[in-house]
Amino acid sequence: MATPPPPSDLSISGAALASLLHLAATSASDSSGLLSGHLSLPSSSFAPLSDFDPSPSIPAPSPSSHLFITHLFSFNSPLSFFSSLGHVDASFLRSHFPDSSSLVGWFSFRRNSALRPSMRELAVSVSLSKTLGTDTPCVFLLLSSSLSPNRAVHTHDYRAFLLRPGAKPVLEPMSLRVLNVGPGSSGGQYSAFSANLSTLPSMPCAIRGMDDVDSMVICEGGKGNSKKEESLLAMKEKAREQKVLDSSTEGFEVERLERLVGVPTNAYTHEIEELYRSMLSKLESLTHQVEKTSAMVFEQENQNLELRCKVAGME
Repeated sequence: MATPPPPSDLSISGAALASLLHLAATSASDSSGLLSGHLSLPSSSFAPLSDFDPSPSIPAPSPSSHLFITHLFSFNSPLSFFSSLGHVDASFLRSHFPDSSSLVGWFSFRRNSALRPSMRELAVSVSLSKTLGTDTPCVFLLLSSSLSPNRAVHTHDYRAFLLRPGAKPVLEPMSLRVLNVGPGSSGGQYSAFSANLSTLPSMPCAIRGMDDVDSMVICEGGKGNSKKEESLLAMKEKAREQKVLDSSTEGFEVERLERLVGVPTNAYTHEIEELYRSMLSKLESLTHQVEKTSAMVFEQENQNLELRCKVAGME
């Protein structure tokens, strides 16, 4: 396969550039990451048929390709996928990016520095180009930010470079075109859209208002039997807890409490007295239970004390 010509035009989507600038504004330290996109190869053109030979003084136009940056992958540390000597970790790339065909380069962000690549950044670009092993040229984006003396003005700068491989590889600066939505500025990138169809996750749903657990319906949508059994066990546990809660709130239904609020409250004096009477009876039963439990605990403590005394006397 013939090597494609070097790209004559470098473009980045407005969303990707906005993400890069947001990273520069919110990052706690210097950072780096990878860039993905695609290379638009020139279409093969054929010379028109003519009875006259073309003039040898008019050179044929050289084909050119266009490189588009669409996504970025950010890492927290500046030495994320490469070492301090500029060697790219191939195993790291394979584990995080099994399909590295979409990777087109990388970016680096450092504060209060000149937009000039360092020797390590050149070494990283060369190592990344060799690691990817694709015909796509390696792009390097360098970002920097600075503050005014009174910290009122934040300045963000960026510059794009393209790796020219060879015996002495070099990073050549290139102009970066931003593609935004709108006529004339997108270059046909936003001329058509396709819907992203994704299935909704399955969620368990139950028919409320029924006491029987068997009346609950599970909407699993094609899940296995194990998923259904787990959902059934969870629903039975919830039903058991609901029964315990209902037994403790017996006699205090919402409909009954609603009649005790509002203008016609005076007409329900007997209802209020009955409500308080039931509350007092429940508190009295709870008090008896606490007394019995305290007596049992006291008796157990006495038995433990007697056992300690016996053991101490035997020694």
